[in-house]
Amino acid sequence: MVPSCSPPSIADSAAPVVLVTGGGRRLGAEFCRGFARRGWRVVIHCSHSLSQARALAEELGGGGVARVLPADLLSLSGEEMIAHAASLFGRLDGLVNNASCYCRGGLLEATEEEWEESFRLNFRVPMSLMRAFARRGFPGAILNLLDGRWEKEDPGCAGYLLAKKSLAEATRLCAFAWGKLGIRVNGLAPGLVRPVEGVPLSVMEPLLARLPISRRTTEEELAAAALLLMESPTMTGVILPVDGGMHLHGMPMREKENPQ
Repeated sequence: MVPSCSPPSIADSAAPVVLVTGGGRRLGAEFCRGFARRGWRVVIHCSHSLSQARALAEELGGGGVARVLPADLLSLSGEEMIAHAASLFGRLDGLVNNASCYCRGGLLEATEEEWEESFRLNFRVPMSLMRAFARRGFPGAILNLLDGRWEKEDPGCAGYLLAKKSLAEATRLCAFAWGKLGIRVNGLAPGLVRPVEGVPLSVMEPLLARLPISRRTTEEELAAAALLLMESPTMTGVILPVDGGMHLHGMPMREKENPQ
């Protein structure tokens, strides 16, 4: 069972286990830290950040608390990934679909390859993992990482945003369909957290200035929200915005004007 109040000791084999895709760095790493502090054992999936994932596992307490699962999400099936993750601690109670790719490109600008990449990693892979998680027949919790713009329009990142919109709809559909199986499915919709690697935080300042709360959303705040959604026994089908009020904004939060 997923803990709701008093988590078991991480030394206890009853401690719940969560798989975090893309868990080796950035937001995924903060999710792993939050779960470990709360008493979960963590399977840290990584694709291109193996050294970072291994360092994180040691930081969290080593193999009794965190184990690394290096894998190419585009090569393995959802069934294979879930089976591998469950084998590391002998159980799997939670899934966090954090891994994603962000591609700029308008409706006319993006290539077919860019569209395919966006939909594969941002929708098809998490959907495959969710289905494999549910097919095991055990209760648990799933969290999908969305985007604060999922209810709005930004044609400048059309493929990415359409994939996230699809994942948001799948979140609600799966929550409705799998509730009687004891599986809760929720979504987390972050606002402006940080730009892509190598780009300074200052590039977000013009967008932050337009928000009701003109400050960026921190990784720590998102990790706390993730724990709330994963541990609350009656929360399902919820898409929680943690975005400084971006979801209240009457205009699309575009990164550039007039995309095609």
